[in-house]
Amino acid sequence: MRKSILLSLVFMTAACLHAQVVVDDFENTTNEWGAVACSAEIRANEQKSGINLSDKVLYVLRVPGCDNWAGAMLKPYAQKGYKYLHAYMYRNNTNKPNLKVSDSNAKDLEPITTMVANQWQDVVWDISAYETSGIEFVFFMVDRTNISGDAWMLIDEVCLSNDATPRTTVVEGKPEPVVNPAGDYQLVWSDEFNGTTLDPDIWNIEVNGDGGGNHELQYYCEKAVSVGKEPKSGNQCLVLTATKEEYDGGHCTSGRVNTLGKVYFTHGKVDASICFPNTANGLWPAFWMMGNDFSQVGWPQCGETDIIEMGHVNGINRSVQGQYFNGASHYGAAWDVCEHKSQDHTAPYSLQDGEFHLITCIWTDEKVSMYYDLDKNPSRAPYYSLSLKGNSAADYFHKPNFIIFNLAVGGDFPGIWDINGITALSAGSRSMYIDYIRIYQQGVEGETFTGKTPQNTGLEQTAAEVESRTVKKIMRNGQIQIVRGDNIFTITGQRIR
Repeated sequence: MRKSILLSLVFMTAACLHAQVVVDDFENTTNEWGAVACSAEIRANEQKSGINLSDKVLYVLRVPGCDNWAGAMLKPYAQKGYKYLHAYMYRNNTNKPNLKVSDSNAKDLEPITTMVANQWQDVVWDISAYETSGIEFVFFMVDRTNISGDAWMLIDEVCLSNDATPRTTVVEGKPEPVVNPAGDYQLVWSDEFNGTTLDPDIWNIEVNGDGGGNHELQYYCEKAVSVGKEPKSGNQCLVLTATKEEYDGGHCTSGRVNTLGKVYFTHGKVDASICFPNTANGLWPAFWMMGNDFSQVGWPQCGETDIIEMGHVNGINRSVQGQYFNGASHYGAAWDVCEHKSQDHTAPYSLQDGEFHLITCIWTDEKVSMYYDLDKNPSRAPYYSLSLKGNSAADYFHKPNFIIFNLAVGGDFPGIWDINGITALSAGSRSMYIDYIRIYQQGVEGETFTGKTPQNTGLEQTAAEVESRTVKKIMRNGQIQIVRGDNIFTITGQRIR
């Protein structure tokens, strides 16, 4: 998360000891914690043991070189009448985390409990100095000492209390509904890339060397975009290939495609099956969306949703390039007042392992959320989520969006601006393979879809339908129907009239 998210709280009361109040349990919360000079995110609890068996926790990381006040903040907050703050914690070291709760009398508070590493414990802070005035925010700092390795902590069941006794109650999880492609969603459109060339009535191949506004090194050109087989699986794919070569004044080429003005939609679930290249140092693969009004209003007024980006400099510095990725949102009335919200995630395994990984974006009128490998773990928590209620983001993310895939080289994201620093291409070209892109919708108010259905998708179509080029989705009698010209079809392609 590049900037702190400061949103109003939804207070949650719970059956804690001695009439305590739960600040956050990180399960079905609407609270949003902002990362301060580090990485912070709500993620699946991968350390279920001892007194904490809950499903989701707050993860906070500080890496060497990151400011020593790095942490996670929840603000604004106004709560009086409590003497102690409790938090279940799991830490990778025994150094004391610090807490701030007030701007008017700001100072570091250290826990009154002895710290342990690699096990859950209830950590307690004395906040009695603020019992009358109240605490203004909750700000956990990972580790204020000089560190030579990563310092991280998991946080759960943050609680205000008048009892200093550490809690020993086992916390159970609260499973969320399974996100299932076959559940409430129906397939509206897909491109399976089963042909031999990219359909020009669906995809635009970008040709430029302008650096994408991020000082990127590649020259995007047609020859770097193809449809072919991924060598290991044999799957027919969209292929974007980065190559170190002299081209039109640049030192490398690569591919970027989009569906601007050809396929665009509002709300739904988007799946892409992607085999990512080894980004090593310098490659920047991305799957993202922007408002289809981009040509009229420009950026950032169109709104940008980065579903997944890999290759960031933080992942390079920590040597976790294959596991480190993020989701993000960028929007605003002008470039100099643009809102940038992002959330970084370090997966427990590499997504650059030569296998295909399912990347999912679920976009509703309430929020936009990103997931990875839901086919392997359907209950996985999102690695990024943006609320679209009660904030300015709603003005930019309730309109049709188009799809973008690209494989950038160097620039601000990986922090490499010299082609000789791109180690990923030192042994030859690298490719990003997209097996398919699929859009699902629920048939609820506010959803829209416009675009041509490609051949070889499983959605039946006639030659006349292909020639019509334009497909629109409508709701009628509670069912999704597809309109092509004067013809109407069911979602599975059966002609109604």
